[in-house]
Amino acid sequence: MEEHAPRFNLSIVSSDVEVGGARLSAEYALSDEEIAIAHWWVLINCEEVKYWKELHLSFPEVDGDLEYHNMTFANYFRTWMDMIKSDDNPNWSHELLLLAMQPQRARVYPTCTVNGVKFVSEERDSRRRTQNSGVMAKGHGLDYYGVLHSVVELVYAEGMKVHLFKCRWFDTGAQSMKMDQYGNLSVNTATSAYEDDPFVFATSVKQVFYLDDLARGDAWKIANIVHPQNIYRAATLGVTIPGPEADAYQEPNAVGIHDVATVRENNVKHGRVLRIRDEDSTFIDVDPNEETDDDSDDELRHRLPDINSDTEEDSSDDSDYEP
Repeated sequence: MEEHAPRFNLSIVSSDVEVGGARLSAEYALSDEEIAIAHWWVLINCEEVKYWKELHLSFPEVDGDLEYHNMTFANYFRTWMDMIKSDDNPNWSHELLLLAMQPQRARVYPTCTVNGVKFVSEERDSRRRTQNSGVMAKGHGLDYYGVLHSVVELVYAEGMKVHLFKCRWFDTGAQSMKMDQYGNLSVNTATSAYEDDPFVFATSVKQVFYLDDLARGDAWKIANIVHPQNIYRAATLGVTIPGPEADAYQEPNAVGIHDVATVRENNVKHGRVLRIRDEDSTFIDVDPNEETDDDSDDELRHRLPDINSDTEEDSSDDSDYEP
């Protein structure tokens, strides 16, 4: 992590995110359309943009039409930030102006450490004996389970960075998620959903280990959410978080999670359709002064409304690519 990296006063910009590994090849690069979608996703899920989003929704020509709002809000927001930057509006900030200008580039990485917890892309994880690619994002009354496809670093003007996970989400329907009498959740990893909505803030996910479900077999995996103990914010302790080469606790990799081609074939066979996630993002933090035990949830959640590169053992397989 850069020692003198500028700090930006936005909830979606975190100093607790550190990307790792050589940048992924052109195969993983985001298209212009995907960058636009990622930028839109950042806007509608940013706490500081909430005022402007609600203002736009109240316009007569919008009148609560979410489809029209989604198509036009980014342009309105850019215009507003340019127009009122000298009007002392309390809902304007220099950081919001940078955000409205859209990302200047998008970098894609295979690994990322978030507040001391290491995440690894699904493709790289498949070549390791450990498992760090499982993810879970909280939603409104529903949790979304999947695997990390890649780590996306959106770079805005003046070097302001927003980190997203691009994920492959599993289907959340009743036929694809089962809870047993002991409270173990089993997920059918041969399914997929929300393919048009793959992004999530890197700071708003929990890590998941997928273990073989011996009762159901095939592609069914039991999802185990990781509750890391004794991991603290560097800013709180006044120390530097170890780089991505210092792995967090890991379990043996669960084998047999189907690839994308198999998943899509299964989706077509069973007539599944794409859906958009209804996400309730959270920033995960830990209070070092709080007592913890095995049954307690020691994470403080700050709710929102709506990756310096290191080299691993196998990073020599990756080429350095910057779109």
